[in-house]
Amino acid sequence: MKNYNYTLNIFVLLFVFMTSAFATAQEDARVIEIKGLNNMTYDKTEIVAKPGEKITVRLTTVTDYKPRQMSHNFVLLKQTADVQSFIAASEKAAVEDFIAPNMRDQVIAYTPMASGGETVEVTFTAPERPSKYMYVCTFPGHFFAGMKGTLTVKE
Repeated sequence: MKNYNYTLNIFVLLFVFMTSAFATAQEDARVIEIKGLNNMTYDKTEIVAKPGEKITVRLTTVTDYKPRQMSHNFVLLKQTADVQSFIAASEKAAVEDFIAPNMRDQVIAYTPMASGGETVEVTFTAPERPSKYMYVCTFPGHFFAGMKGTLTVKE
């Protein structure tokens, strides 16, 4: 019985520590609220960050359409990404939340899909290299309709 109580206490302490560490990591991040709209655009198409800054993008989809008709995600791409190929492959990857598994190496950060009224988020560290990085929605047709933006990293 003593070993059981000792083990249980260790698990409880570990759980509290891990929960606290996760909450602290997210608290340190600057939160950017973005809405995905019916007209296949983001309401924010420019984010400015400092090199290495911790950012949480919180995306909310605003629509009355059904999920199969209108959902959005946020995908931040590396500068070296082949955007056209990435979009073409990802639009066919419904089971993987429209992120082509063989092209995830081109992604810095992404959220799952969010349908009407849902909010999803991702926390990431902005690249160290000052430059512009594209973010896109990979739901079929959305990128080509203009659902994209830029993360500008600068001092």
